[in-house]
Amino acid sequence: MSIDFSEYVSCLDENEHEHVEALDSSYHEAQRVMSPRGLDNYLQGMRAMCTLNRGQDLVLTYVQEIPGVAKEVGEDVVPDIVESMMKLASHTSGSVVTLMLSMMPLAAQRLGDADVLRGYLKLLHQLAGRAPRGLRPMMENMDELLSKLTLGGLRRWALWGAQAHQRDLDGQMAYFGLKSESSRSVLQKERRGTLFIDNQRKLNFYLRALWGRAFFMRPTAGDYESRQGLKPFIEDFQVHLPDAFDPFRGIDGMEIYRAAAAHAAAHMVHTREPVSAEQLSQAQMRFIELFEDAR
Repeated sequence: MSIDFSEYVSCLDENEHEHVEALDSSYHEAQRVMSPRGLDNYLQGMRAMCTLNRGQDLVLTYVQEIPGVAKEVGEDVVPDIVESMMKLASHTSGSVVTLMLSMMPLAAQRLGDADVLRGYLKLLHQLAGRAPRGLRPMMENMDELLSKLTLGGLRRWALWGAQAHQRDLDGQMAYFGLKSESSRSVLQKERRGTLFIDNQRKLNFYLRALWGRAFFMRPTAGDYESRQGLKPFIEDFQVHLPDAFDPFRGIDGMEIYRAAAAHAAAHMVHTREPVSAEQLSQAQMRFIELFEDAR
């Protein structure tokens, strides 16, 4: 179905063939991954980007990158992205906002969950207020950062740099560009052992081999505030696992993931009604745990 984009992207030159081609191809991709409500939010976002008056590149970047974000973490996060970019535009330049949008599909892919991506957007707001000069170099190195850090690790790394170089603009550029010794040192300190997003497919195959069925798994930003993390839990028929596990007493992080995922899957397969831990003695709980993990 063709659509008249002039109502939404009045700031673009409709006579330029590359603009028309980008709009058509991106909207076609969006139609494959979004519902009618999601498509409307996507179009309204185009209009919002135009009202910023920060250049055509920003609008085209939004148009081209947002379908990829929706494909990775769902369409519900699109309005949150639009709102965040609108607010960030008052703190930084249009080129930096454009760079943020261009990195959004990568962030969605590496973080793997809409709620975790919303936490990433909040972090960008914090940095825009504390270390605005660091946003551009950080975006330019986001691929390396998200390949090594969870959202919690990225937050601690970034806020440490913002605090340490609060009044040193050159220091901000060097730290967030990974060009200083302190930046690399804190990055190494915050690097986690095994990331969920790198092993999600393996865990899916593992559970399918055990139970002969698929399970929905989502990462949680378990170490957002500290390195303690969240315990795995089940909610809305989905298994929620921390976005990273460190080795524990010589046990590899992947082995911990297998144990946590298998334990949660056993609950989903065999639990017939809720059991309150308050009604059980310590001995009963230990026996239940033993049988739960016996498979």
